[in-house]
Amino acid sequence: MPDRRKSNDRRGPRRGEERRLGDRRESHRLPIDVEVRQGNAPFSSHQGNIGIGGVFFKTPLDLPTGALVQLRFTLPDSNEAIQAKGEVVDITAVGRPEDRGTRVRFIDLDIKNELAIARFLDDHATSK
Repeated sequence: MPDRRKSNDRRGPRRGEERRLGDRRESHRLPIDVEVRQGNAPFSSHQGNIGIGGVFFKTPLDLPTGALVQLRFTLPDSNEAIQAKGEVVDITAVGRPEDRGTRVRFIDLDIKNELAIARFLDDHATSK
């Protein structure tokens, strides 16, 4: 039997690691105004980019990572406000301007609203 050379692992990144290294989005995102509040504080309006999994706000919000928030927004061409709970998963205040902001993932989004968001994203998708 030939000798096996000891070498570095050539299998590439471990499962899930490639997502951490690059873009984490599961779908494209579109701009939308979203109202955010933590606890019983009043809602404040922020410009964000919505995707299936959550919202990216273009500016860092004054919230800690792990904070639970309430989100409220209305999709264009709809009269119904969508309300969901979210969790602040990342705050980036340094780096390239397009990378700075706050990422909030949905943690309580019913299937009806998830489908409405998916439909909105599909209807407004731009081909590259």
